[in-house]
Amino acid sequence: MPSPYISLQSVTKRFGSAPPVLEALTLEVEAGEFVSLIGPSGCGKSTLLKLLSGLTPTTSGGISIDTRAPGLSDELAYVFQDATLLPWLNVSANVETLLRLRRMPTEERLRRRDAALDLVRLSSKALAYPRQLSGGQKMRVSLARALALEPRLILLDEPFGALDEMTRDHLGEELLAIRERQRWTALFVTHSVAEAVFLSTRILILAPHPGRIAHDLPVHLPYPRNHKTRRDPAYLQLVAEVSTRLRAVEEGDPTPAS
Repeated sequence: MPSPYISLQSVTKRFGSAPPVLEALTLEVEAGEFVSLIGPSGCGKSTLLKLLSGLTPTTSGGISIDTRAPGLSDELAYVFQDATLLPWLNVSANVETLLRLRRMPTEERLRRRDAALDLVRLSSKALAYPRQLSGGQKMRVSLARALALEPRLILLDEPFGALDEMTRDHLGEELLAIRERQRWTALFVTHSVAEAVFLSTRILILAPHPGRIAHDLPVHLPYPRNHKTRRDPAYLQLVAEVSTRLRAVEEGDPTPAS
């Protein structure tokens, strides 16, 4: 049997002498899954992404991504809650930033830049500057910068958290449309149950103090998903179920009454 694409075995993370943020966390993710992480503040969602990216080391336990130790590479992209665009660069140059840092040959860099801008439907804004963009457009540029790496794994830390609900819904639909074309694996942090259900193949509800997986829930809604999905009784039922489980975790009881 092939190894899972992502494997965490008894991972614990603490900072200094503080109590552990994550403790004895074991998780396997198959290639192509879209896994959303939800849970109360302080349960270690963002910390988990940083461990997977190699930005911070584990205190104990092991992590492998495609049988290798975690670390920043061309196969991994990280999208933050803030668009983190460089204000003195236009959209094209912002999308090229990571490719330039990797000293990618010009022809291939431009090909990837143009393809990424086309994916997020911002080719017409290539010469605009961040100050000329809406919040949703800035996040599209941030996503294009990540997609230009042509990654196999994308880590998304509440990328739509600061946007209004309508914009979030539209970007979620666009994100899934891009995933259908590129088939990367994703771990997505969100505080929105509806967003998690809409996007995911699987939802992990984390409990805090210390961070641990309280519930691991599959999402069997068919793809492709669109605005009609949000009216599907199966979708609404799963949103209610996940909300109930999340509330129980927030109240200190990881096993809600049925």
